Amino acid sequence: MAKIVGIADTNFTPKDSDKPIEGKTLYTTETMDPRRGQGETTDHFFLTTAKLATLDFVPAPGQTVEVFYNRYGKVATLKLVSDDTLIIA
Repeated sequence: MAKIVGIADTNFTPKDSDKPIEGKTLYTTETMDPRRGQGETTDHFFLTTAKLATLDFVPAPGQTVEVFYNRYGKVATLKLVSDDTLIIA
């Protein structure tokens, strides 16, 4: 399980194309496996606008999600586990 701690708009144009790609980069933390050490680890991954549209929730800081990867090691989808959304005024 990963806790979303930040979300950033991300837009770029790949070197091999002139078509821009839009989406969001999600920043997460997870409890470290005690066999490796102690504390938390961090990670980040990119989801295109198209992948975000297939989710049945809107990712937000404070939520805990399960991350599912495809066979190429890319994030395929997310499942919402708990919603402790941070309210930022």
